Amino acid sequence: MKATIEIEDELYRQVKAAAAIRGRKVKDLVAEGLLIVLRSSHSTHPVRRIQLPIVKSKRPGTLRLSNEMISQVEARLDTGRES
Repeated sequence: MKATIEIEDELYRQVKAAAAIRGRKVKDLVAEGLLIVLRSSHSTHPVRRIQLPIVKSKRPGTLRLSNEMISQVEARLDTGRES
């Protein structure tokens, strides 16, 4: 597939030089870079699913939770402690 992207002149010069040094085409070097970024983003930012409700209540809708309280509950869930 063909795509048009806009990048700064200096960055393009660097990419073109890097491709020439490696004996590759610019499009191949760019495609490889995109694959590296996509693969690394999957491994460093895994999808984290939580089960709702994260705080159980005998009277739903009556709790007043602060962001700090929610963070503490999430931390407990991350470590496997549910209480």
